[in-house]
Amino acid sequence: MKIVGLIYLSALLLFLNSNAQTTNNENRMLHTIFKVIDADSYTEVPIAVIVINSGNKRIDVIDTDYDGIGIWEVCSKKIVNHNIKISVFGMNYKPFEKSYTITTDTKLTIELESGKGKFKNREEREYFLRRELGVPFCNDALIDDKELEELETLENAIYQHHCDGRIKRFNDIPTKELHHWKKIERQSTKKTKDGN
Repeated sequence: MKIVGLIYLSALLLFLNSNAQTTNNENRMLHTIFKVIDADSYTEVPIAVIVINSGNKRIDVIDTDYDGIGIWEVCSKKIVNHNIKISVFGMNYKPFEKSYTITTDTKLTIELESGKGKFKNREEREYFLRRELGVPFCNDALIDDKELEELETLENAIYQHHCDGRIKRFNDIPTKELHHWKKIERQSTKKTKDGN
């Protein structure tokens, strides 16, 4: 009788273990690495702009580093029917458009053809980002006292992960993941009239 019980227990544990390993595509972070290269020479295309749309709505704009790699993280619920359409713009390259189906973490290689593009240099790229795409582009600047106070207020706030709903304080969130969190509560360090 003990052996039969152990067999049933083993089968139950095996079922629970395999069930726990299946992932639900709802509300999970997907990671995509874009590698943008020249179609003729297969060299990297630096500072290319990648516009990502899903369901006829722009969901993100990223750019590549000098190594031609752009890293994109998104909550799966932002992707409509697992389909994205990307538009890629490179300096002195023809615009590129293609649709993809994204269900898991993905690596995509984009080959751009030389030709007349949307921008020829960094200044035109900045203009393209601001004017045509409506993306704010800011240079490094000094932080004044008001901005420093706002940063301190942000650090005392509570944030919620926009994909899976976890709640954390600002200081508990890794810097590289901060863009996945939204502030849900503002806590003031000033005391109220009743002293609480």
